[in-house]
Amino acid sequence: MSCKELMERHRIDNVDEFKKVQEIAKLAINFITKNRIPLTPANFDEWFYVVCKAIEDKHVLSEKNLRILYKKYHEDFISELDIEKKEIEEISISLKDVTTESNQILDTFDANIDHHSELINESIDAIDQRDVQKIEDLKKRIQALEEENRKLRAYLERNRKKLELVEAKFHETKKEADIDALTQVYNRKRLEKDVEEFDLNCSTYSVIFIDIDNFKKINDNFGHSVGDRVLQEVGEILRHYLRRNTYAYRYGGEEFVVVIPEGSIEVARIIANRLRDVMENRTIKLDDHTIINFTASFGAAQRRGNESFEEVLKRADEALYEAKRSGKNRVVLK
Repeated sequence: MSCKELMERHRIDNVDEFKKVQEIAKLAINFITKNRIPLTPANFDEWFYVVCKAIEDKHVLSEKNLRILYKKYHEDFISELDIEKKEIEEISISLKDVTTESNQILDTFDANIDHHSELINESIDAIDQRDVQKIEDLKKRIQALEEENRKLRAYLERNRKKLELVEAKFHETKKEADIDALTQVYNRKRLEKDVEEFDLNCSTYSVIFIDIDNFKKINDNFGHSVGDRVLQEVGEILRHYLRRNTYAYRYGGEEFVVVIPEGSIEVARIIANRLRDVMENRTIKLDDHTIINFTASFGAAQRRGNESFEEVLKRADEALYEAKRSGKNRVVLK
């Protein structure tokens, strides 16, 4: 299991992985304390990742190597932030350009309206005076003004299309921020945004906690690329088999959460058993024609009274732990 996946884990059942986490945490805290770095959650996360990466990449755990890795970690992290910042800046610049040009067009329209009024008054005078030459001159000026207005309408139409593109880009960027790239279900960040809405707007809801069985063995025996394919299959199953008003999230690593607004524990049981059955019967064919299967364990809980989402999730997690302990590939309700 990679360091990134390890840090996303909500719970660790495997004894070897548990010992690994303990050792990494101990080394990280020792380094932080020795170098008088404030032991904040953010600093601990960063140095836990650095120590983990050093072990993963088989580096010598010297202070020099850890500092180099720390610098690289920050460069990678800042690079990701720069990409997001660039996308936001592009949207902002596009909106500014459209707004500026639209304001200029509106100012020109205002001036043209005043000009139209002047031409109308002059036309009335020319007609009254039967001034043929002046009438011809006014006709040319009116035609020129109409041509300018035609161009302005074309500019407005172009800006309307620009705004549609900017809006599409904005929604695409927003969607990318909420979607887990590998599984194409919502990510944990989106779940954290949705929690308040579930607590405030739902009289009840049920939560299903899902964990792929023996995922470490899949990675160890077939490689992380096959592990990724299993995760993608689970994501595809969740997207395909869940009803429209049910939400799926990748919680971290091989763990997923399903939320069923207004759903009873019986509904959760039916959905969890259907998903369990589909996953149990899903096969993945590798390039060497090897066929692998996978299963998952499920824990489900329904909100009771004014319970918070965290409390419901905790009970679902306890049910999942019980499903794991009692043989895996099963559904437990709590």
